[in-house]
Amino acid sequence: MNLLLRDARFRRILLGDAVSSFGDSMLFLSLAVWAKDLTGSDAAAGLVFLFINAPGLLSPLLGHIVDRVSRKKLFMGMMAAMAVIVLALLLVRTAHDVWIIYLVAFCYGVLFSTPAFSALLKDLLPEENAAAARGLLVTVHQGLRIVSPAAGAGIYLAFGGWVLAVADALTFVVAIACVASVKVVESEPEPAEPFRRSLTAGLRHLRQVPLLGRLSLMCVLFVAGAGLLESGTFAAIEQGLGYEAAYFSVLMIIQGAGSIVGGLGSGTLVKRLGEARTAALGFLVAGIGVLLFQVPLWPLYTLGTVLFGAGLPLVFVALGTAQQLYAPARLQGRVAAASGMLVNGAQTVSNAVGAALIGFVDWRIMFGVVAAATLSSCAGMLIRTPAVPEIMGSGSREPQSVA
Repeated sequence: MNLLLRDARFRRILLGDAVSSFGDSMLFLSLAVWAKDLTGSDAAAGLVFLFINAPGLLSPLLGHIVDRVSRKKLFMGMMAAMAVIVLALLLVRTAHDVWIIYLVAFCYGVLFSTPAFSALLKDLLPEENAAAARGLLVTVHQGLRIVSPAAGAGIYLAFGGWVLAVADALTFVVAIACVASVKVVESEPEPAEPFRRSLTAGLRHLRQVPLLGRLSLMCVLFVAGAGLLESGTFAAIEQGLGYEAAYFSVLMIIQGAGSIVGGLGSGTLVKRLGEARTAALGFLVAGIGVLLFQVPLWPLYTLGTVLFGAGLPLVFVALGTAQQLYAPARLQGRVAAASGMLVNGAQTVSNAVGAALIGFVDWRIMFGVVAAATLSSCAGMLIRTPAVPEIMGSGSREPQSVA
């Protein structure tokens, strides 16, 4: 709250990010439903998520671009492009137009995989506000996850996807206006280096800074297990709790509420405990939540969902803060891209494995693997905890004001 009260620039940035995120989650979660309605095919609906996730493979290239240009101009340009691209959905009429939905989904994936906004925070915020800012951003995102899917589905069912597309385009316009109003002195790009070496600079930095490397590695281990939850949860709901699969949406709301609580406390915990211990605490809380999933009783499963949701922000705020503090300004894009590629890649593989195994392996065994991976990540952060590296300044040539 102190950050929101004192820093008008961050308030505008947060508002723009919140509005655009609300529009994004309203629309892209409805794209799969739209594809299903047009084609009658579950596979066609599933391809939407493939197109959203596929640009993650381009993360090193996208991170390289972010570190070579103005992050503010790039971010605003991408927002403007998306405002136009989503309007292409107005042309969708029949199953033959489903490729337009896939094109929009792919462009969303590029937007989500480009760490321009994350890199801009390095030059925008003083180091002492890094954890608080990350915590607020995560809290807002999790809060929006509770209401935006229902809002998107309601608009889609009542008015159709075309109205949803126009509404999303308008949220991009609001985000552009908010970011344009913020004055920020950006750090200068570093001297050019060979292209291949530039692409791998983020991975090298993760290896050279033990705390960043450990955080990224433990997050990879965590999501490699947690990806099994998405398939196992449906079996747990139907076979364990005895509810219909639709109860999944209720659990997502409950998890989102837990994440809001975790997000609100994450900034304070990072400042008091440090990134390593905060991440370890997040893994521990999430791991206890997964252990409670093993007991097919509604109160305990619900409590486990809250705890799992509360643990996630602690982990990822710690990781994001460490990336912002312990990487140079003009390496922010590539470090975030390298870490994101490893984590997202592990999650994608885990999701695929979970989908393949759920018909043959009991959900309790799968949840046991998730708990073991999560608690192992906790131990990995506490055993010979890496030393806290030196904070790397933004490198901008002028001081940043908060007005």
